[in-house]
Amino acid sequence: MSRTHCSGMSSTSSSFAMDESTDPTMVMTVHLLANCGHSLFLQQTLDQLLEWICPDVRLFLVSERVTPIKYYEKYRKKSSGFPGISVLLFLHEAFGEERIFQVHDFFQHPPWQYYHTQNTNGKLYPYAPANQDFYGLDDHMPVWGVRQVHYGTEILRVTLYCSFDNYEDAVRLYEMILQKEATMQKSNFCLFALYTTKHTAFQLCLKQLPLGISVELKESSVLQFKVQEIGQLVPLLPHPCIPISSTRWQTQDYEGNKILLQVQSHSKHNEKNGVLSSRHNHAGGEKTLPNFTPDWRIPQG
Repeated sequence: MSRTHCSGMSSTSSSFAMDESTDPTMVMTVHLLANCGHSLFLQQTLDQLLEWICPDVRLFLVSERVTPIKYYEKYRKKSSGFPGISVLLFLHEAFGEERIFQVHDFFQHPPWQYYHTQNTNGKLYPYAPANQDFYGLDDHMPVWGVRQVHYGTEILRVTLYCSFDNYEDAVRLYEMILQKEATMQKSNFCLFALYTTKHTAFQLCLKQLPLGISVELKESSVLQFKVQEIGQLVPLLPHPCIPISSTRWQTQDYEGNKILLQVQSHSKHNEKNGVLSSRHNHAGGEKTLPNFTPDWRIPQG
């Protein structure tokens, strides 16, 4: 479980303390960065919510943010863009409508807050789901919602919203990271099947926003992916990929969403033998790059 205090943590060496107890079956994990002292409560809140759909799978981990969000980031005027990340629970009516009502009621109580999907002019986005509400734990975290399905398995879907021009590049990027082709649902919407149990499917989806609509970046969210090999991947990424330990690298996608790449153990040999491109100035072992202080990373040691 995440730490509940920040004593002894250096703000100069790290911006959050990550819980590394990730589910070994999951190729993707979502880390949410809470302010100091709030991680335990938020983790318990999410665990309670997800008991309704996937009690045995831990996809979301709440970690302590060692240094708080900068003042200008916390209090700046709210972006007029659409939320960059959403999490939707698709619950099957066959398991009882009362269960769906209970989950919806769960969102009505603190720390959940109703999220208004409207722009700065007060108008609803025309592409936002009609009569389908979103809720959030923090302005910098994903928005959440529950939907009812009539057939098929239940679904936990993490959706990344992409600006119009970045969508196709984003699809290729996540195909490269996940080493699988996306399943195209529509011309502006695709999904990756991450993991499936008897009753639940876990999906990562990409959705293209209309031309001219920007993405409201969720600064307190980090997507972590397990990869088999990093050396050939790094030169192909759109942004610098920085090693923060012997097994983890940090980068971002086209919208600025934070990404951690966790290299599987059998790939360490390749790293130590110089497969990694020197032009990315990587550092071996557990040491961070000299003169480099990332906004977010795993504590060393």
